[in-house]
Amino acid sequence: MELEPVKALFLLSPRLTALVTTMGKNGKVNAAPYSFVGPLSINPPLCYVSVGKEGKDTEAFALQTKQFVINLVSEEFAQKAINCEAKLERGENELEKFGLHMTASKNVTVPSVKEAKATIECNLSEVINPKDSDHILLIGRVVGGKCLFEKNGKPDMDSMNLIMHVAKGHFRKVGKRIDLKRNK
Repeated sequence: MELEPVKALFLLSPRLTALVTTMGKNGKVNAAPYSFVGPLSINPPLCYVSVGKEGKDTEAFALQTKQFVINLVSEEFAQKAINCEAKLERGENELEKFGLHMTASKNVTVPSVKEAKATIECNLSEVINPKDSDHILLIGRVVGGKCLFEKNGKPDMDSMNLIMHVAKGHFRKVGKRIDLKRNK
């Protein structure tokens, strides 16, 4: 089957779904769902969030305070998290509007989402505007986070009930763990 370029991108799915929180210098909080998120480097610990160029509060607020929090979305609050993509007035708090709650983060001033079972706190390291792209990359240096479920001292992905985005309104849950031998 021959795939057109956009449909070929679907092969890179599903992707973890995150509700990214940012805060403007005026203290206003923004929350928006993204699935273009991921690790970029282990040493130093860097990750990215790919944000559309439509002038979103996520980018504007991250540039103002130089921080953001990636809150992993579980099935228990998935619909409320996805509702946060609604176009609201600039500076209107999506968390409050859709029945979610803020909690203090440990290493950044930007609040985390109380309902999130796992968070990644970041200082903005760099913004990359790829040529010919409709998205920009917010590169964050990971400064901490939390995980409510662990097994053998590591995050227990199976217990978190995380959701993954495929395309449009189609999502999946994180599935069964498979262990393979690596040649490293």
